[in-house]
Amino acid sequence: MKVDEWLLFFKQHPQKKLFCLSDLTQLIDEPKKSLSVQLTRLVHAKVLLRAAQGWYANPFHQPSAEEIAMVLRIPCYLSLEYALSRQGILSQAPYTMTLVTTRPPYTFHRKDKRYEYHQIHKSLFWGYEQEQGINIATAEKALLDLLYIRGIRSKQVPTQGFRSLFDDMDLEFLNKNRFKDYANKFRKGTERLAVDLGIIPK
Repeated sequence: MKVDEWLLFFKQHPQKKLFCLSDLTQLIDEPKKSLSVQLTRLVHAKVLLRAAQGWYANPFHQPSAEEIAMVLRIPCYLSLEYALSRQGILSQAPYTMTLVTTRPPYTFHRKDKRYEYHQIHKSLFWGYEQEQGINIATAEKALLDLLYIRGIRSKQVPTQGFRSLFDDMDLEFLNKNRFKDYANKFRKGTERLAVDLGIIPK
């Protein structure tokens, strides 16, 4: 395909903000190898932007950072500090986009954004909603993921560190009953930490 044909193709697919090679092989009747070569040339000519390894951004309908995050590790959902900030619980706006996945941990840098994927067991991969194609944890699940991943599993943040972090949080927006129900599904250590921090009454 010529450059003008590619541009017309992208214009005609506004619903597809991100393409991978397998998407294109289903939409364009050309060999996979030929498409791969053409994509590389389009990127070098700055006609097309490579959003991430194996993914290309539609030049007429650019994906958001969150939309890119959804395809870097499938399945995944926004959680921890980023989701808490987005949900209005955490007052700080984190530089890092934090996500949870069932796949191996992964960190990716793109422009001014850092993507941080934390692996979690399939039994804990729940408690999120979809908003316009973006998977995001509920405030209660995002906080529990934070306690579990940063506090219990990796011990990155001591109890006192969480207390300092909570100074920047408005926990009044939490659904305490939902939080308690969710906490019961985690290991006892996570629930105990929530009690120690005063989120769940003793």
